Amino acid sequence: MLINKPKRLGLSFISLTMIVTAVAITSVTAQTYPTEPLTWGVKAGINTSDFLGKDAANSEIQEDFSGGILLNYRFNDYWALQPEFIFNRKGADLDRGLTGENGPARYEFGYINIPVLVKYYIPSGMRFSPNLYAGPEAGFKLYGESNGSDINRDLNNTEFGVAFGVELDFSLGSDPTNLIRTVGLDFRYSLGLTEIFDTPQKPEARNGVFFAALFIGF
Repeated sequence: MLINKPKRLGLSFISLTMIVTAVAITSVTAQTYPTEPLTWGVKAGINTSDFLGKDAANSEIQEDFSGGILLNYRFNDYWALQPEFIFNRKGADLDRGLTGENGPARYEFGYINIPVLVKYYIPSGMRFSPNLYAGPEAGFKLYGESNGSDINRDLNNTEFGVAFGVELDFSLGSDPTNLIRTVGLDFRYSLGLTEIFDTPQKPEARNGVFFAALFIGF
């Protein structure tokens, strides 16, 4: 892992925060929550992924990209249900590979993850609307590589886990003429509960991903 990756990650977090803060400050048509119960949005950001499990104790994190679309159904002022369709690039660096490599291995995977999140909005009385969420998540493998070589046959096709985190939303108003109605920051951890690999050795390794993203709601 390159020594300057944590620095780049920190700068990316700061940039996302500055963008959302600037938009919120310049907004003059904000209200606490949207009037329509069903809204949709997009999100994209950076993630740090790692392996969890006894066979991956010395793994090192990778930084990569996550992004996708979502639907949000607001039941009332406090509760909402939010399914998402997210593309995640995951992986880790290991000193010794788990799929027959002779020496170190750099694993890189692509997944479509579908979390179904229950969200609780904390009343604030302002344009700023923090919320907490958690829910189950299913992941579907798209591809897998080790040191640049295809290892699809050594991976499980699906994974299951849980996602939980906090989102910081800023309302820009619910007027029909407003294209963008909400912007925000999403900070999430996705914990894999099932094994990544499907080989005779059955190595114990699961995905763990921290995700920081910019959210735009319509």
